[in-house]
Amino acid sequence: MVVKRAGRVGAKSSDVLRNEQVVRILRILRDLDRVGGSDLYELAERYGTTTRTVRRDLDAIAESGIPLTQEAGEGSRKRWRLDTEAAARLANLIEASHFLALRLAMEESTILRRNESLFAVMEDLAGRIEKALGRKGREELRELDRCFFSWEKFAWREAPRELMWPLVGAITKRRACVVTYRAPSSGNTDRRFRVLPLRLIVHNGALYLHAWQAHFKTVLLLNLQRLHKLEVLDESEALPPEYDPEKLEHSAFGIFIGKTTENYILKFDAFARPYIEERKWHPSEKLEPQPDGGVILSFQCTPSYEVTNWVASWREHVEVLEPKKLTHELRAYGQWLVGKYGGPT
Repeated sequence: MVVKRAGRVGAKSSDVLRNEQVVRILRILRDLDRVGGSDLYELAERYGTTTRTVRRDLDAIAESGIPLTQEAGEGSRKRWRLDTEAAARLANLIEASHFLALRLAMEESTILRRNESLFAVMEDLAGRIEKALGRKGREELRELDRCFFSWEKFAWREAPRELMWPLVGAITKRRACVVTYRAPSSGNTDRRFRVLPLRLIVHNGALYLHAWQAHFKTVLLLNLQRLHKLEVLDESEALPPEYDPEKLEHSAFGIFIGKTTENYILKFDAFARPYIEERKWHPSEKLEPQPDGGVILSFQCTPSYEVTNWVASWREHVEVLEPKKLTHELRAYGQWLVGKYGGPT
């Protein structure tokens, strides 16, 4: 495995723009802590932006709980300054953020429980720290973290670390990679190809990767346990406009994605109805209560064995109305069951 140092990303993503905003706000805080402070026009010129943007940054600082003071300057200009107490609180904030970021990165439980970018997680973490500073605040955050437990820990525990962490770096830096992948569908033979890693996903105890393959203009779903080698390249690529994780999530029943979707209409009996109604099975689902006490569940998703297996698990409590292809699959499965287990009881 060869991991090369990442260079500068060519195209700016939304995360990069948000990172620039965070850096600018931190630098503004530094300027406001200096003797004499700064006014809007000085800050706008210094950071190559508008006074309106600077004012929004100042509002964000104030809303975070760090008080700012205004003093008369030259003419009608007012100078903004950070007082001593606020500076001390800022020091505690940075110390707490470093402490908690290290703890979460080591324990993995909270960061890896979210299927979001690392920046979004750290942004959320920073927001919590700003509301609970100091030792007491850190203890409260630890208690909050202990309230949650993820069964997905098994997936992360078994994930190949020598591949996972370079992948995280490649995703955040938009770095192309050359992977060696071994899939059962291809006879477990090694295939080497170039991809752009997009997002890590945990599903049913396994860790998967969304990866863009530019040659076929498609999003691949790769199981990390089948990923045997990874080479992170120096080349950066822009996030493909075709990649929409929310749209993919909406089209998949579980995790497997495809380019086509199918309409599913399933009738559940009165016994199964409470279980069907108590949770969300698919983003597109619709429920129609029936006079006999049952319920019809309809949704649209990519055909996969996930749907077939889920429907079959309800046994005599479900009837497939659409699609006909699914009824044929279940009929063949039923015939196999009879052939395998039929005969006198």
